[in-house]
Amino acid sequence: MTRPRGRRALLQSGALALCGLAGCLDGLGGTTTQTASERPTATETESPSATPPSSGTEDPSETEQTSETESTAEPHVVEFVPVGVQSSFFYLTSPDSMAVTAAEETQFVFVEVRPRTDSPPPSDFSLAADDRRFWGTLAPGDVAGPHLVYELGSSYRSGEVEPGWVAFEVPNPLDADEIALAYQSRRESLDEEFLAELRTPPADFEVVSFDAPEEVAHDEPFEVSLTVENVGEGEGTFRACLNQSGPVFVPRPAELSVPAGERREQTWSVGDRSSAGTEQIGLRLESPAETRTASVEAVGGTTTGTQARRESPSE
Repeated sequence: MTRPRGRRALLQSGALALCGLAGCLDGLGGTTTQTASERPTATETESPSATPPSSGTEDPSETEQTSETESTAEPHVVEFVPVGVQSSFFYLTSPDSMAVTAAEETQFVFVEVRPRTDSPPPSDFSLAADDRRFWGTLAPGDVAGPHLVYELGSSYRSGEVEPGWVAFEVPNPLDADEIALAYQSRRESLDEEFLAELRTPPADFEVVSFDAPEEVAHDEPFEVSLTVENVGEGEGTFRACLNQSGPVFVPRPAELSVPAGERREQTWSVGDRSSAGTEQIGLRLESPAETRTASVEAVGGTTTGTQARRESPSE
């Protein structure tokens, strides 16, 4: 199952600043690498705290006591920039091949974190949905580590000032009246558009066909096509990668936005160098819905037959 929007469709462009006085993040530095077994799980008993907005008035005595500190130290700041909601994403299985991961009844909220100094570990951030919290992770789904996630760029690293992504795993769909990004006692609510995306029923994809020629001439370009249908209740983004082996190893990722009840087709053009110097070209389609394989024979001269054929799903 996949969700409507990925990295290419930003759900919200504004930065959400989570600010505290100087020293509020002290002692939380150091690089942290999380695995699925180490990160906290969601709890329904812990209610996120909320800090009410400032009334715009200040107590003069309090101002006098804190002015000296504020004038000599810059506040630590962490900004959250929501990137998107996805129920699948690309990851590297090797330096030259990709797959797509998805988790049943789960969607992933990706957020860019823009830290300053003494930035905390990702597990200190949470996405609060009413009375539940879902903690930040760098190993979403079944992906072993952040360097394997392909489409999101650099991951967040505690103790450094470079921006990077953090993921939150939440139910698909998410039943909540309010969602917010939270750190310590601070809480920043996300808008209704973001909440609507999380509430939408998930898409459900089926691979209708996967076609490639049985035979091509050496140095002859050819096409591989895929047809997918969304049999679910909500619109979604179908992600698939065509991995080629022989004579070169090339991953070709693709994303298709498919409304509920409709079909879409993806065509890959395999260049004229792909069949040079080989007798077999291996093709493997990776997607959350299904994995398919095909083998294309490369022969001398012109092709003797280019009738497309559909391979049986691999086990």
